[in-house]
Amino acid sequence: MLKLLSATPSPFARKVRVVLLEKEIPFELVTLNPWNLNADIERFNPLGKIPVLINENKETIYDSNFIVEWIELNYPTPPLLPTDPKAKFKAQQIQVIADGICEALILVFFEKMRPDAHQSKPWIERQIKKISNSLQVLEQLISNDVFCVGNAFSIADIAVVSAADYLSLRFKTYEWRNKFTNISRFVTIQSDRQSFIETMPTPQAIEKNTI
Repeated sequence: MLKLLSATPSPFARKVRVVLLEKEIPFELVTLNPWNLNADIERFNPLGKIPVLINENKETIYDSNFIVEWIELNYPTPPLLPTDPKAKFKAQQIQVIADGICEALILVFFEKMRPDAHQSKPWIERQIKKISNSLQVLEQLISNDVFCVGNAFSIADIAVVSAADYLSLRFKTYEWRNKFTNISRFVTIQSDRQSFIETMPTPQAIEKNTI
């Protein structure tokens, strides 16, 4: 059986969890906090990041996008990457942008955990600008209310919902729903999907001595 090392707030781990659930692939979920000193995540990923997928041969696969590609290759049904080249390009483009939003949010989150006197406002503003610019692009790329690409559920939908819910979790003062109505409407429609309900992100406590 596959084993997934995950963290409850992680949008990257959530993407993989949703893919596994959508494909109805049995897996063992191991929830840990990669920021805690005793997590020992480097034993599975030299970069010290989650998610990490451990396959039946005890091989470790890391980076959410690479994990998704591995799953798609080994468990192709139902497909979550479009087969049409143009549609696949758009889906992956959307995934890259959504992941970029999450990466910027993580940088803001940890910068704000530093003492006020040590925080860099220009750095925070730079990340917020990345988030805003990326949301503006996603607002235009979503083709309809139901799916991001074409008429089928794909990794693009998973990435957008994961990024939007992570934004709501980590940046509550940023009223993105009022600014980006296409994304808001899309996320609201998708929120009833069982795989998203089961993987809704929640915060984890972080040891101060790790920051």
